Amino acid sequence: MAEPLNFQGYSDRLPPQNIDAEESILGGILLDPEAITRVLDRLPPDGFSITAHQQIYKAAVALHFQGKATDLMTVTSWLADHKLLEQVGGQSKLAQLVERTVSAVNIDQYAELVVDKYMRRKLIQGGHKVAELGFDTTTELATLLDKAEQTIFSLTQDRPQQGLVSISETLIHTFENIEIHQQGLALPGLTCGFYDLDAMTGGLQRSDLIIIAGRPAMGKCLGRFSELILSDGSVTTIEEIFNRRQAELLTLADNWKFTFTQPSAFVDDGIKPVFRVKTRLGRYIETTITHPYLTMKGWRRLSELQVGDNIAVPRKLEVFGTEILPEYQVKLLGYLIGDGCLTHTSPQFTNSNILLQEEFTEAVNKIAGLKVRLETSQGTRTPTLYVTGDLDFIAENRQVFAQRLKTVIQSHSLSAKAIAQSLGVAPSLVCLWMQGKCVPNAEDFRELCNLLNVESEELTPHGLAAISKNGKNPLTLWLQELGLWGKNAHQKTVPSIVFQLNRSQIALFLNRLFATDGWASVLASGQAQLGFATVSEKLARQVQHFLLRFGIIAALKSRSVSYNNSRYPSWQLDITERESIKTFIAEIGIFGKEVAIAKVAEVLTTRKPHANRDLIPVEIWDQLAAVKGDEPWTVLAQRAGIQGYSNIHVGKRALSRERLWILATALENLPLQQLATSEVYWDEIVAIESMGEQQVYDLTIPETHNFVANDICVHNTSFALNLGRNIAEFHKLPVAVFSLEMSKEQLVQRMLSGEAGIESNRLRSGRIAQNEWEALSIAIGNLSELPLFIDDTPNITITDIRSKCRRLQAEQGGQMGLILLDYLQLMEGSSPDNRVQELSRITRGLKQLARELNVPIITLSQLSRGVEARTNKRPMMSDLRESGSIEQDSDIVVMLYREEYYNPDTPDRGIAEVIITKHRNGPTGTIKLLFDPQFTKFKNLARPQQHY
Repeated sequence: MAEPLNFQGYSDRLPPQNIDAEESILGGILLDPEAITRVLDRLPPDGFSITAHQQIYKAAVALHFQGKATDLMTVTSWLADHKLLEQVGGQSKLAQLVERTVSAVNIDQYAELVVDKYMRRKLIQGGHKVAELGFDTTTELATLLDKAEQTIFSLTQDRPQQGLVSISETLIHTFENIEIHQQGLALPGLTCGFYDLDAMTGGLQRSDLIIIAGRPAMGKCLGRFSELILSDGSVTTIEEIFNRRQAELLTLADNWKFTFTQPSAFVDDGIKPVFRVKTRLGRYIETTITHPYLTMKGWRRLSELQVGDNIAVPRKLEVFGTEILPEYQVKLLGYLIGDGCLTHTSPQFTNSNILLQEEFTEAVNKIAGLKVRLETSQGTRTPTLYVTGDLDFIAENRQVFAQRLKTVIQSHSLSAKAIAQSLGVAPSLVCLWMQGKCVPNAEDFRELCNLLNVESEELTPHGLAAISKNGKNPLTLWLQELGLWGKNAHQKTVPSIVFQLNRSQIALFLNRLFATDGWASVLASGQAQLGFATVSEKLARQVQHFLLRFGIIAALKSRSVSYNNSRYPSWQLDITERESIKTFIAEIGIFGKEVAIAKVAEVLTTRKPHANRDLIPVEIWDQLAAVKGDEPWTVLAQRAGIQGYSNIHVGKRALSRERLWILATALENLPLQQLATSEVYWDEIVAIESMGEQQVYDLTIPETHNFVANDICVHNTSFALNLGRNIAEFHKLPVAVFSLEMSKEQLVQRMLSGEAGIESNRLRSGRIAQNEWEALSIAIGNLSELPLFIDDTPNITITDIRSKCRRLQAEQGGQMGLILLDYLQLMEGSSPDNRVQELSRITRGLKQLARELNVPIITLSQLSRGVEARTNKRPMMSDLRESGSIEQDSDIVVMLYREEYYNPDTPDRGIAEVIITKHRNGPTGTIKLLFDPQFTKFKNLARPQQHY
């Protein structure tokens, strides 16, 4: 609904209005049943200055759309039914309108007069809004100027459009266009550079709205249970993130460091075949076969990888929360998860280390109402500490409860009988409460507190569980709240709250956990090792993740242990990398095993370090060769100060980080220096296994297009961008690109990659060979001459696009070649309606903008996952998300399809099908183009024809 025009306080002058013309229009509508059709497309209800006139006009419009007459009787009845008749002045007002109107012959001229006054009122209102912005001293000037410009530009949107035009006038222009095209002087529209597409469409027609649709993210999907770490330290599955539609998660930036970002889209990709990728460190992730992984040669799809290849995984995820637990609780969690029994009537802790026994007892004693009992079966069993209720404490505090209950009851002048009736219990039971001989159950206690209007702490300072004999003790209840109680050793996991603790408390938790099932030792070979073992695979992976937060690399291995004449699987974490051990000793340690830790630390100081794990893959030599140019390797090594420079095993051995840093510094190459100090560990793939079909999801990440799942780096518009580039080059007309997903730097980098023939990942990291600089310089020169204009404002509205395009059109001499939007589902509406209605308004607005500026508009759209459920995966019109309004408002709908995506062994590898499923003014059909995935570039498959 349009904003009402309120002129109160603007001026002592009357706002522009023409009451006589308004009455003549309304009278004409009541007299002539066809009159409303002559003003409907140019005169909005708000064009009337008087509210009563607006209501009458709205009534006539509503009746007209219902196919009913707009005469005096029908309009009167409609207003009466909607309780509006008295508001407009009653039946006498309508009768006066009819009496004062002779005919509706001049209703068109009257409408022009009314619209003229309406626009002047809007201009006054807009001027005052701009004036108010000038008094706003808290907002930046640039923002205020933009708002002021939008306010003035928005006035023209309310200006009525041209109505019916005589066919004879239109035929003159049509004949001229036909004559030009018959002579072969030009296509009807703008050529896009793809010959077959131009032949089928006649070029992109001005004022057309063109939809280009494809599956989002090209099928790069993760299994539903893949876990991601969030900025608060918590860990959740990708399915939970999809349902929540909000997350701040880790992504790998161009400088090889991890940072936090927010997804711009959350994609449900249906049920697909997935494969489990296992690495040497024991990490795994389940993805589709087309999902890319980061390698030394850039992002490569899983179908292109094999066992033995190295992929990037985080070597450090320095993410910690801000939650804090009492220190004794953190220690208890470490002890009970490690050596605790949580399946009997009360918690038990079994361990022979006296220091651990004493600290466990001390921690339990901090919980009111508990005591610890030590049992060793006369020295025949490992000591076990039983946590039970303290009967003396219970008896004493029951009396405290009884006395406080009596006091509160007396203050309310209540009897035990009255309380019993309210609670639905026996009066004798209330008396026993007041004597301290028993206490209420949890439900009765809750109702008792509500009845007496007291907080539970006023009656039981230490909690109800602390004075209950038969119920679960406070420690058991706490473990139950955390989801730990009742779990055996195979089922134990770390509670979610631990993931959100701060750095020092996670270190404390790991310290006490390693104190139970961890070790520090020096092997017979002289190698130092730290380790942890458990029969819970989930727990082992969680501990591996926690260590990663400190930058500690731990390898997870499966073992088999013997117990009661049977063998069971177990899981072992080994920490052997030198820097990881040093970090563990410095930041975590192991309580009760300080002597063993000291021996390991001593070995580290005396044993010569060997870099055999955290290495840069051998492919790094290719990048070094490209950077060094013609300089001999021996000269470079000598200049870098490397001993034994005559043989540095070029192309034969992986490089240590230290060696790469030395060489990169000698070459003064920042990208290689960043790689040497990266937060990435190059882990070897040891297995790729089919896991059947699963529900999968994907996230669209702006700019970096990758995120970390299961502690592995995974990746996440080219056709439309190719079209825009071609139109800018061929026609030298301005092309406006609105990118709601990617930054302008990312878009330009993609275009530059295709133009120069250099992979985008190498451009991003600066790994460019000496002989490629000339091609890059030429590409930059070519692109810089194109009239391409990019806006990367996220969640942009149709109003913002309209304003910016008008401005660009004015600056560029009043003519534009193309408007490109990436993509439709990310646009923001201007109303609180549901998403379908919102997109309907957006597509209508885009079509109106295309007609107003006389320019084709291409907008990208996503396809639904319904296409995945069919045997034939070629998309159809019904696969468009929110397809109703898109299909209705668009002039051309183009679907992109690549058989290679679904069938990697197809003979049509590298072929993209461009399927025109709707063409308002021409034929539909399919054309084929070459697609180069390395540079995300489309090319013609056939040579151009001589005639179209």
